[in-house]
Amino acid sequence: MWEELKVYKQLDKKDINPTFKKFGKALLSHLDGYIIDQTSSMIKISRQVNQLEQAVFIGKSRGSYELQVRTSIKPLDFYRRHIFTMLNIVPLGDIMNNYRRTFYPLTQEWNDLAFFLATRIKAEVEEYFQSYNSYEKIIERRMEIEAQEFDLNNNYELLIYAAIKTRNQSLLLSYLDKKISKPVMPISHIEYLKPESGEINEAAFLQVIKKHAHTGDFASIEKEIEIVGK
Repeated sequence: MWEELKVYKQLDKKDINPTFKKFGKALLSHLDGYIIDQTSSMIKISRQVNQLEQAVFIGKSRGSYELQVRTSIKPLDFYRRHIFTMLNIVPLGDIMNNYRRTFYPLTQEWNDLAFFLATRIKAEVEEYFQSYNSYEKIIERRMEIEAQEFDLNNNYELLIYAAIKTRNQSLLLSYLDKKISKPVMPISHIEYLKPESGEINEAAFLQVIKKHAHTGDFASIEKEIEIVGK
């Protein structure tokens, strides 16, 4: 078992990228109901539940042996269409109540590590996802999301969508004000390197949503979301 190992065998530098690719496929092979998207520096394992994307992201810096594991919960019709956009980012270590469990070495024992992480996904991560597997649950547990730092985690976008889907006008206006008062949503390194065509003006989009929110016109809000998703 990977967690019982005391010493790891380091990979040759030339083997890091090929092993990372094989690692993603091995991880997926131990899971049911997920799909994989992968580049040379990022693995995304995801599934769709109640119009939400639940995803595990495993990132690797160029030439690095270290893997970083984080989770994301994102609306399927989110206005940013890039497949590697993350919302409500939570490090795996936070879910496992052990900050060290966010980072892992990519070594010759990568197959054992894939099995170990798949086991953690099926246990702790899916239990975490279960707590937020509908927009209603997200609103019910919104204080847990609000309590996280509002910086690069992009929590308020998820809350905005949850307020829209549950037709909660007061919460929607509150979350829009908090989001609009901050800079536009930052993009990840991989989004920068592989941009999605037709990105929208985020600030202008949110102002349009806010205009309709003031009148409680959720039908128009849904139409605006549908338009940017095309």
